Amino acid sequence: MSRYTLLSVLLLVASLAYEVSSSNVKNEMGNTNTMPEDKKDVNRKLTGEDDKLPYSQIYIAVTQAVDLTRLFPNGGNFLTLLDDFLKKAKASPNSFKSNPLFQIQGSSTTQKGAVFDPSSIEVVNAPDGVLVTVGAGPKRQVQFAGNRKIKFTPVDDPFYFFHGQCVATSGFLEPSTQIRTLPGATISIPQPVIKSQSCSLNLCLGGGGFSCIAIYSGTSFVFNFGKGVVLNNKSRPGTNGSPFTFEAPLLPPPFPGTIIGGTGSFEGIEGSVTIATIAGTTGPILFDSPSLSGPTFDRSKPVGSIVQVISVKSNMPLPPGP
Repeated sequence: MSRYTLLSVLLLVASLAYEVSSSNVKNEMGNTNTMPEDKKDVNRKLTGEDDKLPYSQIYIAVTQAVDLTRLFPNGGNFLTLLDDFLKKAKASPNSFKSNPLFQIQGSSTTQKGAVFDPSSIEVVNAPDGVLVTVGAGPKRQVQFAGNRKIKFTPVDDPFYFFHGQCVATSGFLEPSTQIRTLPGATISIPQPVIKSQSCSLNLCLGGGGFSCIAIYSGTSFVFNFGKGVVLNNKSRPGTNGSPFTFEAPLLPPPFPGTIIGGTGSFEGIEGSVTIATIAGTTGPILFDSPSLSGPTFDRSKPVGSIVQVISVKSNMPLPPGP
């Protein structure tokens, strides 16, 4: 190879190296120019996914205590669960150890509440709780879950509502807690803990009550329902029903949901939902043994309202709440 031919080859190699180096610098790479295209593809995919759910809206659901029903597998509420628990515990103290899902798996909560725009609802702190009375006996102070309550409930639109059912799919019983109740008697309160749940819910937004969004949620949901019962029913020894603590019952954790369809103006809707409870009821109020008659407040019925924030993201426009 002549001197001039060798020089030409070297110049060609140097020129190619410069072009490759320049191309890589432009693409912010040191050794390849394929990654920037990959990045662009990822960005395009992410943007496309976001574009599928460009609409969002927040609603507030308010469910009165009388419109919420909690049932356990024995067919009763917490009071009948308590009776069943005590009877079986006395007959077979080890029965709960052999069946950790006893009385929890299959328990359900059914609700129906009115739906409002966030601007229509005001939730306030309630450190003083509420006073309740049993018959002609003394009043007793109990707390709302989360130490918060709705300031007032506005007149609702009958075509805007939220209803459905959640069923516990797994759970267990923590060791029962013995408390002193109003008359001074002691009672053991079971501690049912929900570990996961499956929910079928409907969010109806106008259309004469026929424009509804169907929501499914199957997720972890760790919630000790019994702890709130203990907190609101335990009294100080030597007092006539003075509360043992002013600690409020726990609020259930927030949980996600998936929109699985819709009716009326929401046919073809897709999207996701998040439901968070920001205020709750007192939980069951147990002043005495089940033989006590004539209470002003039902011993197994909570007092107050459940307030939930429902955040919706969808592929179609959503109307504001009333």
